Amino acid sequence: MKQHRFYALFLCSLLLPAISAAHGLRAPLIDDTNAVTAKGDIPTPAKYHSAIRAYQQQVVRQLKITQQYLNTIVHASQSGQLLQAQQNYVRAHQSYEQVRVIVKLFGNADQNINSRADYYLQGINNPSFSGFHRLEYELFVRKDLQQAQAEASNLQYGIIDLQKRVASDELDIAKVIQAASDFLEMILQTKLAGKENQYSHSDLADIQANVAGSAQIVQQLADFIPAEQRAALDSGYQQIFAVLQRYQLPQNQFQSFSQLSQTDHDSLYSLLSIQTSLLAQLRAQLGVRVYYKYPH
Repeated sequence: MKQHRFYALFLCSLLLPAISAAHGLRAPLIDDTNAVTAKGDIPTPAKYHSAIRAYQQQVVRQLKITQQYLNTIVHASQSGQLLQAQQNYVRAHQSYEQVRVIVKLFGNADQNINSRADYYLQGINNPSFSGFHRLEYELFVRKDLQQAQAEASNLQYGIIDLQKRVASDELDIAKVIQAASDFLEMILQTKLAGKENQYSHSDLADIQANVAGSAQIVQQLADFIPAEQRAALDSGYQQIFAVLQRYQLPQNQFQSFSQLSQTDHDSLYSLLSIQTSLLAQLRAQLGVRVYYKYPH
């Protein structure tokens, strides 16, 4: 028995140094020479301040347009005009999608007002299922105008609050540049699968809005982008819009997502992927650092 205990202690003495060495490799000591701060702590260079402020004002204006469409839904619901309420849902959500990536920078704002039923285990029966897609469900599935009116009214409060938050905050250049790419990533991940508006099938309208939102950022930063890169980006946006234009109806409305041909679907996927890759180069071209060391 003593002999077994001796061997156990002997083996432990051999293993401990190895474990300590491995631990040391995985967790290096952090000191003033290698500490970094997150990109949110990087100050926006002064040369970008005017462009960022102009873009923030643009976002606020877009949110006001969204609010106006929601107000139209309230009035249409009150007067029993289902078709008008449905059409303005598409316009309201399209307007919101044009700035949605920026909204995602403000805590749980997007999650609170734009969650889909499939985000929840209980789906449409979950008490937390509210906001845009609850409104969409009430208008296009249940056709319950009374409930739609209540949802649209609640959404208005959220959108009004967002206007105040965006107007009072200061967006940093790193996040704005990333947003230009994220708008298109959102299309690749959900919109091209028709997953966003599952009851109204209005994803083509949202795709157009996301592309427009990305293009707006590039437009605001145009003076800082090398001419050759700007020309490539402009060409990319034009090609994407050209495909979408085939499905555009009067008053900036779009055909149902089900009408998108496989050829155009594949073309959009390719064009959006190329454009996203071009946008990924902007951070380096504009000299924006992802991480920043404190000066000593």
